[in-house]
Amino acid sequence: MLTSGQFDLLCLHLLLSSVAEDFHFSGQVIVTVFIGDSLTCHPAEYEVNNECCYMCPAGTRVGVDCTEFWSTSCLPCVDGTFTEKPNGLKKCFSCTSCDPGSGLTVKKFCSATSDTVCEPREGFLCVASSDRNGCAAVRKHHSCEPGQYIHQKGWCQPSSDTQCSPCSDGTFSDGNSTTCQQHTQCEELGLLQTTAGTTSADAQCEKQGQPRTIFGVSLVPVVLVALLVIVGVVMFLKRKTIFRGLQGSGFCVPVARRV
Repeated sequence: MLTSGQFDLLCLHLLLSSVAEDFHFSGQVIVTVFIGDSLTCHPAEYEVNNECCYMCPAGTRVGVDCTEFWSTSCLPCVDGTFTEKPNGLKKCFSCTSCDPGSGLTVKKFCSATSDTVCEPREGFLCVASSDRNGCAAVRKHHSCEPGQYIHQKGWCQPSSDTQCSPCSDGTFSDGNSTTCQQHTQCEELGLLQTTAGTTSADAQCEKQGQPRTIFGVSLVPVVLVALLVIVGVVMFLKRKTIFRGLQGSGFCVPVARRV
């Protein structure tokens, strides 16, 4: 049951509503009813200064709060801002930025009524989801090691990581391929195998009868140079010995004279 004071307040509001209708005021007059000392607003309203004002629709914000005579004045959200539902906000929310440096890219652009939706870039895995099936944080996909091949690429599904499998005997992979390759069969190609293949590297072959090398240098030139040096030293020593023998015997070599 209303007290005398509450009844007087209700009458005042009804009177103001009647006056507004008589003067054809644009906008809606909000009638606030106090029950005891509490103020209860409708779900589509927000409270301000002990008044219940109608909320602004999604995509807009409050420009001016309502009064006893005027309804709430709303303004549209500017580019780069949004509100997703009816609100009593004085500012729209800023749109989320999908930072490429963090491994994110835009899945759905921001609008006045919805925020940006981000998704992982190729090679990244989503580790923290956001609203509307978006992604808030990512990390790089797991990389396969040499000796393994990519069984399933992680970027096929934003929420699944790369899956690796080991190469079987007789095959190899550097970790970047989706299959393991067969080792080269040197004998079948008429070649000589110099290094056996592993799971991470192919076999190494060379031509039959090809000169051996040391540190990538052929032995043939090395041997030839060594022989030339040895022959030169021997000839030098031999001539030196002969010359000393001639000096010891007193034998002189005649020298031609000019006439």
